Amino acid sequence: MNIKTKEIYSEVYQVLNLLGNEYIDKLPISLINMLRQKREVNYNPQYTDDIPLNEQNIKKETMAIIVLLYLNYWCEDENEISEVKHILKNNEDKYQLELRKKYNPDNIFKNHKQEHKQVNNNIVDETAMIPYKKSIFMKIINKIKSIFHIR
Repeated sequence: MNIKTKEIYSEVYQVLNLLGNEYIDKLPISLINMLRQKREVNYNPQYTDDIPLNEQNIKKETMAIIVLLYLNYWCEDENEISEVKHILKNNEDKYQLELRKKYNPDNIFKNHKQEHKQVNNNIVDETAMIPYKKSIFMKIINKIKSIFHIR
């Protein structure tokens, strides 16, 4: 297991300790034991309950695990579950929209054509293809290879 994964487990473990036994008791014991065993012992992030988690120095992966824990173990009723799923869907839609704007395949080709036209306008002289001529040494080597049927 890599160090980043261990640090994420350490952060989740610290957040759980910050939340207290009310939340820890709702989690499976095997999950808590796994976090305790696989966390990075030398990495101890410090969080305070005065500041929201998203404003503290916390990894995105840690936040994702906490959201999953909230969704699977801490939600009280179906309305709360659907509300969390709705928020997650909205976040995913925003992310996909940003990706679409950034990597829109239609715009990629348009920009390429505009750049190509601009480059062509700046070129004054046309370049011609130069025929490739084999050197005398290459001709001799190829002749020897053909005699011995070497490719």
